[in-house]
Amino acid sequence: MSVEFTGRHAQWTPTLRELAEERAQRLERHLGGPATVRVVLSHEKHRFGVEVIATHRRRLWKAQEETADPRAAMTLAFEKVDAQAKRDSERRRDRKHRGATATAPLKQKAVLEEAPPRVSALAVSIERRIVRSGQRSPIKPMSVEEAALRIDGSKLEFLVFRDSGTEKISVLYRRRDGDFGLIVPEC
Repeated sequence: MSVEFTGRHAQWTPTLRELAEERAQRLERHLGGPATVRVVLSHEKHRFGVEVIATHRRRLWKAQEETADPRAAMTLAFEKVDAQAKRDSERRRDRKHRGATATAPLKQKAVLEEAPPRVSALAVSIERRIVRSGQRSPIKPMSVEEAALRIDGSKLEFLVFRDSGTEKISVLYRRRDGDFGLIVPEC
């Protein structure tokens, strides 16, 4: 841990230095490793301002507070930086766990006994669940242009409809590039 003290029109007292070092150590515990903390104390008219800049593993947190008491300003600024660091670590933790829930419905089984001799022992089959939507809608006859207008004006990603020109069931879907795709089955 390294703490850097800077004073602008203000002097650092030993009690202020101790408070800043103590709060920096507490912040370091929440960050989980060594951090570089820069504390700037300034004095203008009747206000003391404290700016805290903490860096840890290419991350930067900043907070600035102004009050009549330098100790209170320092405490509030360190609390803000601490809250920012906690929020950041929670986001990282949630982001890591978000991927695990997305793959939770997939079940993997090793197929060793049932595999023919030519298939290697590492063959794996994946079972996927089919989740039926509770929403049912009648398939209405409409043209492809009408279906495109309907899907464009809503949050739907696909639309199943009966093409009024050919009387076949078709699927219109929204592509990732913003265009629409059309699936017309051959039957």
